[in-house]
Amino acid sequence: MGIKEAALQLGVEIENQVIQARADQIEMGQQLTERINGVANQVKQLDGKVEMLKTDVNDLKTDVNDLKTGFGEMKSTQAAMMHILIDVQRKLNAN
Repeated sequence: MGIKEAALQLGVEIENQVIQARADQIEMGQQLTERINGVANQVKQLDGKVEMLKTDVNDLKTDVNDLKTGFGEMKSTQAAMMHILIDVQRKLNAN
């Protein structure tokens, strides 16, 4: 094999390696893009779950506030009933 053929063969081999390296680079870029998109989709799903949990927590806060209000009303009703019972007891004792 002459120098020209050897140089030509070397040039072809280098070109093939460069083409293969570029193809590998493109493939790795595609895989990375797919992974990034997969992570982005998982983040979106988690965001949706977090929003649902926020809604549930807000609903629970509303329920707790309603219970507090109801409890406060019940305490004032009990106090009023106690005053009535004390008044009735006093009247019974007076007679």
